[in-house]
Amino acid sequence: MKTYKIKDPFNLVIFGASGDLAKLKIFPSLYSLMEQKRLPKDFNIIGYSRTKMSREEFQKIFRKSIEKKHKSDLNEKILDQLIKKVHYFSGQYDQLEDYKKFKNEFLKTLNGKDKLTTIAYFSVPPVAFKPIIENLGKTKDEKDDLRLILEKPFGEDTKSAQELFHFVARYFDEEEVFLLDHYLGKTAVQSILNLRHSNRLLNLMMKGPEISNIQITAFENIGVKERAGYFDKVGTIKDMVQSHLLQILALVTMSIPITDDAKSLHREKYSILNAMEFIPSEKNIVLGQYDNYKKEKGVPKDSNTETFAALRLFIDRESWYNTPIYLRTGKSLHKKHTYVAIQIKKFAFQPKDEDPNQLIIELQPDEKINITLINKQGISSKHQEVVTSDSIACEGDDCLPEHSLLLLDVIRRRRLHFLSFPEIIATWQLTDKIINFIKRKNLKPEKYKTGSKGPSSQKDLTEIDNFKWEELE
Repeated sequence: MKTYKIKDPFNLVIFGASGDLAKLKIFPSLYSLMEQKRLPKDFNIIGYSRTKMSREEFQKIFRKSIEKKHKSDLNEKILDQLIKKVHYFSGQYDQLEDYKKFKNEFLKTLNGKDKLTTIAYFSVPPVAFKPIIENLGKTKDEKDDLRLILEKPFGEDTKSAQELFHFVARYFDEEEVFLLDHYLGKTAVQSILNLRHSNRLLNLMMKGPEISNIQITAFENIGVKERAGYFDKVGTIKDMVQSHLLQILALVTMSIPITDDAKSLHREKYSILNAMEFIPSEKNIVLGQYDNYKKEKGVPKDSNTETFAALRLFIDRESWYNTPIYLRTGKSLHKKHTYVAIQIKKFAFQPKDEDPNQLIIELQPDEKINITLINKQGISSKHQEVVTSDSIACEGDDCLPEHSLLLLDVIRRRRLHFLSFPEIIATWQLTDKIINFIKRKNLKPEKYKTGSKGPSSQKDLTEIDNFKWEELE
């Protein structure tokens, strides 16, 4: 497959360029694109932020973030070339005059008479979305090629997500807006669709009538750290389940579209997300909080915010009738591991204690697919496992961080690995139902030890259906 390289010059304007997201993810991703020679000869990276600083001061911040990320494999010559393309503009997000000055003076000085494609990356808290969208919309003319990248969270509930949708639509067409969930930029997550689309046998296994249960696990071995202030307001259900895990679930359970265009994919994902069902019962949810959470800087001493959540869900479709789906995610656990376990139904005559055939898709830290089959040598003998395993990691020039890959997609106008607003609203409707149930029942998180496997009561969730969590080494 031919490596894609951006041909035409462009401007990348990063709003909130002095914030953590830009430093941790966006700047290093741009270095990776430069290192792999994916960027054109002419382009500009422009930090737009309220903080007063010079271009040289911003370049130092830019350089430091990349040096921190690429300690062992940094190419100073490439970094120097990239830094020359970095500029800075100090302006308020809610002041129209600043945007006029930015477009009519600052950009014209950089671009001359040329009208370049401009990509506006929203590396800001959701509260800043609306003023930036409004002012960009008011200063845009018909000949401008302006594309917006909005990174999750999109709202904080169904109502606010719908308001954001209608607000964006006042100023920009659908094809101008890219809704980014960085999980969808991960090579392993993208491979779920590719595997299903290209392997008939695999896809036949991944049908509701053939599956006994689906488990999605996303464990992190670190705590909230510098995100404590934000995280305590949302919790892990809004932070992880509403976006990342439900998107993975949709890719696993949806009907695969015949074509690989974005609208078809978004339609199928929305269909399955809109059918997701949480039955309001305490037996269908487990909440946890790691023991040191309240000692984190910025966390209230009386906080009941969950840092671990496990859920039992169903899909309201005939083809998925009575097939339980288990999701779990948490912080400060024993290891970092994200994987999907799809367990195949047994024959009626199979022993209850016999392990199931299953398909396991590992997303991190390793990216691979495992198919486990049971092989018996003789009627009375013990069974053996036949495990087929293969890496689904990227190779060579195709290896890029998720933000790099998604930025390339924005340049190419490829929307396949971005979200649609209907999907977002469907996931918020499910999330609101779960959050409202927690509030109504006044559920408190169970304490668990830092470095452990999480709350002990999570096993009760799967035992309802006579299953157990798939624990990978």
